[in-house]
Amino acid sequence: MNRIDRLTAILIHLQGKSRVPIDELEDRFGVGRRTIFRDIKALMQSGVPIGGDAGEGYFIVQGYRLPPVMFSREEAASLLLAAKLINQNADAETNRLVSEAMLKIRSVLKYSDRDFLETLENKVEILASPMNRTEGFPDSNINQIQTALVARKVLDITYYSNYNDSTTNRKVEPLGLVYYSSRWHMIGFCQMRQDLRDFRTDRIQKLNISNEEFDPDSHPDFLKFTRGMTEGSDAKEATILFSKDVVRYISEQRFHYGFIEEKVTEEGIEMKFITPRYEFVAQWIMMFSTHATVVSPPELQGMVAQKASQTFEHHKKYFEPAKIE
Repeated sequence: MNRIDRLTAILIHLQGKSRVPIDELEDRFGVGRRTIFRDIKALMQSGVPIGGDAGEGYFIVQGYRLPPVMFSREEAASLLLAAKLINQNADAETNRLVSEAMLKIRSVLKYSDRDFLETLENKVEILASPMNRTEGFPDSNINQIQTALVARKVLDITYYSNYNDSTTNRKVEPLGLVYYSSRWHMIGFCQMRQDLRDFRTDRIQKLNISNEEFDPDSHPDFLKFTRGMTEGSDAKEATILFSKDVVRYISEQRFHYGFIEEKVTEEGIEMKFITPRYEFVAQWIMMFSTHATVVSPPELQGMVAQKASQTFEHHKKYFEPAKIE
């Protein structure tokens, strides 16, 4: 990248954030600190009001605005792909806003680039996952949640719990939005449970941003909480089918075994877990006798079968086989 292009890119970068650390500029442009100093000085000498320093980071003084930014063909194509991905993985309001943003982007492109984008649009498609095709993706209040996250406002929500087919009213301090397992999840501090909880956004039936404020720094890191459930070098996935007769008894227990989501089936409630050790889950499943079935993986199925056999061998001396007459 030549210096003129780099100066323009630095100016756009500064305009896009309230404050930019110098390390961030070094990493993005692949140049040393002295070069960044010289570029910042050159921008200031040309009349751009830049504040800050190397310690605190740099910023554009409030009130200064860049002229309209043009998009390259490659940048517009990348945004088109992003818009198509969002279309399959976001709520109705977000999709509407993204569509309006894409129209604005198209409006500033050169005619040849517009033709390129229209042709590309018809050649690229994102197929919905089987889960999304089956259940759809309802309006899940993502934009309101984002507003509450930034404003640090408590949310009043009506939440449907699939595992026990119940609806509760909660006050939640939203800490973050995370996308995994083909769904958006709001991680927040539930005032009713007095603990961090994972709320699937498509299970939020009603949502209202209250006037009550909260301090997000008083809670654990929401990303660490989420990664603890879904990641880790030893993390393993398990799917277990519980009969509806016992589901109501495991409402809180499931979180201790890495519960991440569930769905209703004809046979019962199928729950998915992420756990570091199958041994813990196998021991827990034994509590439910024939009311729990391991759907996957085979390793856990075999482990549960072995424990059931060992339990039978241990206790069989206490009963006599039925006599056949």
